Amino acid sequence: MNSYNKLYFLLLLGLFSCTKALDVADPESLSPEQVFAEVGGFESILFSAYNRVHNFEWMGQNGIIAPDVLADNLDFNNRTFNYESEYVNAVRAHMGRWELYVGINDLNLIFSKIDDLTDVTAAEEDLRQQIKGEAFFLRALYYHDLAKVYGYEPGKEVNDFNLTVPIRTTPTEEVSDALVTNPRATNTELYELIESDLNQAINLLSDNVIAPLRVGKATVHALMARVQLYKSNFAEAARQADQALTQTTAELTTVENFEASWEMTPHPESLFEAEIRATDWSTVDGANRSICTMTNNTSSSSQYILVGSPELLAVLDREPNDIRHSIWTVEEDIPNGTRKCNKWRGEQGDFRENIPIIRYAEVLLIAAEGYVRSGDDTNAQTRINELRMARGLVPTALTGTALIDLIMQERRIELALEGHRWFDLKRLGKDIPKTNASNVPNLSYTDFRILSDIPQSELSLNELLTQNPGY
Repeated sequence: MNSYNKLYFLLLLGLFSCTKALDVADPESLSPEQVFAEVGGFESILFSAYNRVHNFEWMGQNGIIAPDVLADNLDFNNRTFNYESEYVNAVRAHMGRWELYVGINDLNLIFSKIDDLTDVTAAEEDLRQQIKGEAFFLRALYYHDLAKVYGYEPGKEVNDFNLTVPIRTTPTEEVSDALVTNPRATNTELYELIESDLNQAINLLSDNVIAPLRVGKATVHALMARVQLYKSNFAEAARQADQALTQTTAELTTVENFEASWEMTPHPESLFEAEIRATDWSTVDGANRSICTMTNNTSSSSQYILVGSPELLAVLDREPNDIRHSIWTVEEDIPNGTRKCNKWRGEQGDFRENIPIIRYAEVLLIAAEGYVRSGDDTNAQTRINELRMARGLVPTALTGTALIDLIMQERRIELALEGHRWFDLKRLGKDIPKTNASNVPNLSYTDFRILSDIPQSELSLNELLTQNPGY
C-alpha cells in the first residue's frame, strides 16, 4: 500500500480517535461529516497533527538521534543493531521521512473545509483563525523536514539537481484521491510554499501566548529564521530570530539552572516542544525506541547504545568552565573514557519526556550566525556572547571567519543530540566528517548518500516520481 492509500485509511482512524475531545457519548460513532460540523472537530484534527511530531521516526527518536550518528557527534556504548548502518553511512541508511505526508494530510484537511463553517460565534471565529495559523506552521515544519532529507538547499545543488519532494496541498479523503500523483517539486518551489505558510501563520495568530505545547507567533518567527538560515538568506534569518526573541516568553537558562532544565517540563527555553503522554507510548515501543533508552541508563531495561564521540567532547573540553560539561558524564561502563548525554532522561517516567523542538539557545545561534554571515560582526558578538555568558564562558571579541568558526562550534556543543549536526554541515555544502571509531572516511558533500533515497514503493506507484541520483 503506498503512502497516499495509507493516508486515506489512517485519516479515518485518526479522525475517530481525535474526536474524543468532542463532547459526545460515543465519539467513535461520529462520521467525518459530524467532525467537520463544528470548530472543535477541526481542533481535534489539529491535535492529531501535533501528536505526530513525536512519532519515533521523527522527533520522538530518529529526528533527534540520526543527524548526530550520520555525522560525528556520537559513538557506540552498546551494539544492538540500532543505527549501525547509519554510523557508517551505508547506502540507504539515512532518515526516512515519507510518512510525514500523513500529518500533512491532516493539515490539508483542515484547510479544505474549515472555512465552510457558517454561523460561528465570535469566539469560534477566533478559534478558527488560531487553528488555521497553527496548521500553517505545522505544515511548514513538516515540509521543511522533508526538504532537508530528500533534497539540496537552494544554491547548494550538486550537478544542478534541484528536485525535492512532491507538494500536496489538497487532502486525501476518498480512495480515488489517493490515486492522484504529483511530480517532485523543485527546492525553490517547496521553500516558497514553506515561507508562504509561515507568513500566513504570522498573520493569523494573535499575540496571545500559546507556546510551547502549541504554537505562538514567536514560534513561527523562530521557524522562519531557521528556514532562512537553510536558504542562506542570512540577514533575514537574523531579523526573524530577533523578532522571535523579542516576542517569546521563553527564557535562556543560566549556569545555575542549565543542568536542571533538562528535567523540567516544559523546558524553560522551549518556544515549541512535544509532550509525550502515557497514552502515546502505551506499548512496549515506548521503552524500546525512545530517545531516553537509546542514550541513557536510567533503567535496567535501557538499551543505552549511544554516547558522545571523542571528537565532540574534545570540542567541548576546549573551555573547561563550560557549564555544558554538567550534562556529559563519565560512566564506568563506557569504553575509551567517553561520556553519556543527560539531556534525555525520561523525566516523566517510563522513558517519556517533553522534547524541545525549537528553543531559545537555537534562536540565539541563528541570530548570531545570520549577523556574522551578512557582515555584522557587532550584533553577532552580542548574540553569541549572550549564550556564552549563560554557559559560564567569557565573551568573545572575535570577528570575521574566526567568529563564524566559534558560532558553529557553539552550535555543535549546544545543540548536540537535538537533531542538527548533519543538517548544519549539509546546508553549508560541507563534507561530513566521521569519527575515528567509525573507521570510515569522511563523506564528500558531492556523494549521493547526502540525500535520502525515495522509497521504492512510492516510485512503483507514482510514475511521475524520480529517484535521487546514485540510488
